[in-house]
Amino acid sequence: MSILVDPNDLRYDKRPRKNPQYRKKITNDKGISFNVILSKEGKAKYITFYDLRYKDKPFFSKYGQQVAKYYMNTLLGKDGYGSIKNRGLDLYGGVDDWYIDSNASNKLINWIEKTKHKLN
Repeated sequence: MSILVDPNDLRYDKRPRKNPQYRKKITNDKGISFNVILSKEGKAKYITFYDLRYKDKPFFSKYGQQVAKYYMNTLLGKDGYGSIKNRGLDLYGGVDDWYIDSNASNKLINWIEKTKHKLN
């Protein structure tokens, strides 16, 4: 039995991508949702947070308003600053809504651990 594969379905396309990105939606305890993008620039892997309330609005990206960008290893605690696991993270001190609580940070860390190998 053969399986028909849609050539536009990227799940079956194993060719390397120039700038692969992986996205997850994270919601804090206030109900504010963020698009979280895992990407690689050069040799560095980054996590970028976007406020979804601004998605597709003028002057903002298709992901929302960019709030913060971190090295992936910083959030995982691999560079000496400690992981955000079981702790919250203030994404931008000037805006009260821009943070993730400990539940959201645990989901985020679990997702990063499962997904980071795809950027090698």
